[in-house]
Amino acid sequence: MDSQVIQIAGPGGAPYQLGQPMLMFTGGLFLGRVDPVHLDERGTEVHLGNFTPTSVAHDEPRNVGALLFYEACAHIARHHPQVLLISFASSRPMPGIGDPAHQAAARVAALERIGASDIQVTPVQSGLITVSGTWAYNERNLRDLHVALEEQRAIFRSVPIGRGDRWTGWLERLRRVLLPVARG
Repeated sequence: MDSQVIQIAGPGGAPYQLGQPMLMFTGGLFLGRVDPVHLDERGTEVHLGNFTPTSVAHDEPRNVGALLFYEACAHIARHHPQVLLISFASSRPMPGIGDPAHQAAARVAALERIGASDIQVTPVQSGLITVSGTWAYNERNLRDLHVALEEQRAIFRSVPIGRGDRWTGWLERLRRVLLPVARG
């Protein structure tokens, strides 16, 4: 199942290798990086560090967080089947998703959707809320991940990330075409 929405690469655009920062793109647009990505000594567990968005991802009016997280998990599961467990923790503010409690609830829902376990919600001094957990590679979780990922991809296929102005422009042109007909 190849992504038609997000591409993942290593530094310099090289194929992604476990333990390297994970660079995420859509088309030719750089969305951000997951760094650090820790690989345990056995090579069976990965911890995804912080996602640092570019202005393209940050300014996207739709929440791209679930899509990017699902793509990262799917990429690791597809290209690195020796990885049996992916852990993560996130507290980065999500513009347009409300206050930190709403953001944490959205993260928990996205994690539960793919079968993540050991989900913990921890307030931090900055006022943000960290959501952490683990995703185990198994048949059920993989199936849930693929379903959730395809739903997210469908959302962003019609209007690609960073191209929302095209959608607005298209609606404006349609309004101009239809409005004279409605008046006549």
